[in-house]
Amino acid sequence: KGGHAAMPHLTIDPIVATSSLVSNLQSIVSRTISPLESGVISVTAISAGDAFNVIPASATLKGTIRALSTDMLMSLRDRVGHMAQTTASLHGCNATIAYSPDFYPPTVNDPELHEWSTGAGALVSHE
Repeated sequence: KGGHAAMPHLTIDPIVATSSLVSNLQSIVSRTISPLESGVISVTAISAGDAFNVIPASATLKGTIRALSTDMLMSLRDRVGHMAQTTASLHGCNATIAYSPDFYPPTVNDPELHEWSTGAGALVSHE
């Protein structure tokens, strides 16, 4: 619910909610997974409004979630969803999450294939 910046009490400010969510997301990796596990949550874009005197009706946040195992990736996705919903509720608004359909599981190199490839590369390399 946007509105005039002179009357913020009549709005639900998505910029404040989004800012809070960015801060909250940073605690997921640092405070909820073991230091022996690996995961990254990066907020890479925020978009809201286009006028200096209007509180916009919505905001869009974009980012990426990375992990070295599919289980951790799914766990992080669940935690991001929970954090987004909880933070939105706290600020009186709602959150919708859309993930890119191109889910790629983490790459795990086969040690034997790596060894073979290194040998094959050495046969054709001049180094």
